[in-house]
Amino acid sequence: MIVQFIKKQLLMMIRNPQVLLILIGMPLILITILGFALGSVMNGEDVSVKAKVAIIEHGDSAQELKDFEKKLETSTLPPEAREAVSQSARRLMPVELLKSEVLKRPELKKYISVDEVEPGDLAKTKEDDSYSAIIEIPEGFTLQSLSSMFLEGEQTPQLKLYRNEGKELTSNLVEDLLVSFQKQYSLSAVIGRSSETALSTDTMDTGVKGTVSNVEDREPLTSVTYFAVGMSVMFVLYIASNMGSFAYQEKEDHVFDRMILANVPVWKYFVSILVTTVILAILQLGILFGVCAIIFDVTWPDIGSFLLVTTALSLAVGSIGALLTSLNYRANSETFSNFFSTVAVTVFAFVGGSFGEMFSSDFIQKVGVLTPNGAGMAAYFKLFQGYPLSSVYSEMLTLLIFTLIILTAAALLFPKRGGMAK
Repeated sequence: MIVQFIKKQLLMMIRNPQVLLILIGMPLILITILGFALGSVMNGEDVSVKAKVAIIEHGDSAQELKDFEKKLETSTLPPEAREAVSQSARRLMPVELLKSEVLKRPELKKYISVDEVEPGDLAKTKEDDSYSAIIEIPEGFTLQSLSSMFLEGEQTPQLKLYRNEGKELTSNLVEDLLVSFQKQYSLSAVIGRSSETALSTDTMDTGVKGTVSNVEDREPLTSVTYFAVGMSVMFVLYIASNMGSFAYQEKEDHVFDRMILANVPVWKYFVSILVTTVILAILQLGILFGVCAIIFDVTWPDIGSFLLVTTALSLAVGSIGALLTSLNYRANSETFSNFFSTVAVTVFAFVGGSFGEMFSSDFIQKVGVLTPNGAGMAAYFKLFQGYPLSSVYSEMLTLLIFTLIILTAAALLFPKRGGMAK
């Protein structure tokens, strides 16, 4: 009898093209879109950003340096300090540092291209929409900068930045670089006024150099792999809500009442709901990961461990399907299945990390591993990275405990007679 129930329920699901489209087609579409759209961000790859910057200098830095040295000779500084300041001034030419140490740094060449434009071409350059930003350096900027840095009572110079509002991302990049340069140069100015020792251009370089490595030297997850798992464990939850709805539809068609009249034990029907949901969940996950393996080369290092985790996750989904069936029968409506599919699945997906860890806090991530989809994701990720089955015992235990709790509640709530099922 249980086998006949399972066969009938499987046929009901398979013969519904709309449900199949949601359970199979939709996750594959989302995997493709999210995997490639967010690939550069999640994989740490270079983002395709190119800022074209124009620099217009009205003055002559070399001449202004000479003017500063003449001004320095008439200052109250002792001769030894004058020589030290003069040497530092040659190393801290603001315009040259802005070009060589900021805008034209070798590391930024793939992000920024710099054109030096004649002052007379300012109006023409403003009309050129290809530029993300224009930096205008007024006459006397170098003289004022050096004087402000080393001599007291001097006015702080200012640059002019023209931003292209149509290129917000790249113009913001240029602005952020200039703000950072301004802060570092201002710091040097404070040091210059308070010290008679020569400054070094090393003070202008505050970047932290390092490399990115992976803990335990495991293979990093690609964005396609991440969303293949994330979308699969999210959409497998819809199996539970659909089974709850199908089971309630059978009640509306008086199938449950006829079963009671025929003295068929209700536990057989309950078990059939559980087993059918588990089978459908395994099939759905198998199809999704199979297609991802063929199209996106998302393959599993250990098929045996994959099947065990998939079975544990499917059991958790099956228990949810049984609980939703019990609740629908008790409420005499599809309210619980509809709520689960429209609200609960979205909450589970967000908390469990299906949309990416970048959108969740540490607290949410800790809570997420307690959800069936979150525990399944964590286990799948470890297997993808080559961890042994023993490393996912905690996630497997979470899934099994969740299954036992939900299944017990479903069994206690499942009605023992027909009619209103109360």
